[in-house]
Amino acid sequence: MSEIRPGMSVMGADQHGRLVPDTVLSWLHYEPSAVGEVLVIATASGKRLRLTRHHLVYRLGQQQHQQKDQSKNHDRQRHQSGLDLGGAFEAVYAERVRVGDALYDAVSRSLDRVVSIESAQTLHGLYAPLTRTGRLVVDGLLVSCYGTYPSHAVSHAVLWPARVDTLRGRWASLLGVHHTQGIMPYAAHLYGLWTSIDRMSHGIKVGMIAAAC
Repeated sequence: MSEIRPGMSVMGADQHGRLVPDTVLSWLHYEPSAVGEVLVIATASGKRLRLTRHHLVYRLGQQQHQQKDQSKNHDRQRHQSGLDLGGAFEAVYAERVRVGDALYDAVSRSLDRVVSIESAQTLHGLYAPLTRTGRLVVDGLLVSCYGTYPSHAVSHAVLWPARVDTLRGRWASLLGVHHTQGIMPYAAHLYGLWTSIDRMSHGIKVGMIAAAC
């Protein structure tokens, strides 16, 4: 991940889950000297995906995975053309993935069962590139570009200005799309706004519970 640079071609996925050529537009998070906790998710095929706890990854739950196993031929044909992103497949925080769930192997275009999840320290920095589709293939597995907010769709929508070339050029300093360290200023502002709203919402709920008692 540290070798990726803005302007590089990578593999992403469209809204239907079809793998498509994509481009790295900027960094949502670029901190090569950072040391922090990551989850190492190992799959049956031998892949090892490293993500922070609140990074979004596409997962098929155990129950859905078992249902897919009952119709493998149909499943294989369907996954060759695309995924049901937002349906059976859902973007969830990495910390919500469980052993027995399945991730999407973009190389073989098949389900890849999770066999172990471990916590580890990264000594090689923290990185989150922004692509035009908002999705990226990492270590052969499909993940979202986004984290810290639990919805890929919402994150993709609010970060729209950072993906439009005209706006990126016109509002470059405001968006911070050319930042070289830390979190993209526009993304950091959105995260700060969301956490403030979340705290206010929590405070209102606590107040209502206290009043009810």
